[in-house]
Amino acid sequence: MLKQITTLLLLFFLSFLHAQAQANYKWCAVKKGESFNAFLKRNNLNPKTQSIEFRELNKGRFTKLGHLIAGKKYKIPSKKTASSLSLFGKKYAKVKIKDRQLHNAVLYLVAGHGGPDPGAIGKVSGHQICEDEYAYDIVLRLGRELISHGAKVHFIIQDKNDGIRDDAFLKPDKDEVCYPNKTIPLRQLKRLKQRTLAINNLAKKTPSSKYQRVIILHLDSRSKRKRTDVFFYHHSKSKRGKATALTLLETMDKKYAKHQPNRDYTGTVGSRRLYIIRKTNP
Repeated sequence: MLKQITTLLLLFFLSFLHAQAQANYKWCAVKKGESFNAFLKRNNLNPKTQSIEFRELNKGRFTKLGHLIAGKKYKIPSKKTASSLSLFGKKYAKVKIKDRQLHNAVLYLVAGHGGPDPGAIGKVSGHQICEDEYAYDIVLRLGRELISHGAKVHFIIQDKNDGIRDDAFLKPDKDEVCYPNKTIPLRQLKRLKQRTLAINNLAKKTPSSKYQRVIILHLDSRSKRKRTDVFFYHHSKSKRGKATALTLLETMDKKYAKHQPNRDYTGTVGSRRLYIIRKTNP
């Protein structure tokens, strides 16, 4: 289920952010008489390891025989092929950079609850289930996948020793912190203010030309009869936020129709006066 939710969210962001990312690649024109390998080397690219990525990035810009065209400009892929983040845990720390579709995107991911607040609590097969642990794991998986497509991701809630976990049941703890390394307060309003401040401080350091979005993930408790649905909320005055939520809803609806045709999807889009939605700048 964690991987399914991550994949659904990722599919949306890859398509939604692709247009924003395209306009910001480095471009370079081919010199007269310059060979394919010479052009790549001039742009600090390795013909043996990066020619396929280069051709994928520039589909439709070659001759029928696959040659470069003198004077024509081509997109230059990133030289970075991998990233590493200890927050993901030893097994998932290294992230292979698949492409740079989202290189102009900056995402602020917030896992709901954390620290002294476990969120919704339940019991399954004798195991205590806490909302914050599962929300955090999904956020890590989503963030890792976004990074693999070139996005800059800020994880606002962090747990230094959990990482991405493949266990059927995630052991609860209370050692999550708020970026950069602040103890999460017990009182709800203080927690919300702390997270909002962290996001806004990071946003101040981010160029305004970047595509920025805040994503807050909660896994609320519902009755067994109702099973699982996904609901989307946005700022009441944000047209872009509403458009984002509606696109996510449509994507989720199509996925439910394909993979679970025998049950209805009753997720909704709505505006709510939630503190972080109202107070964050991105």
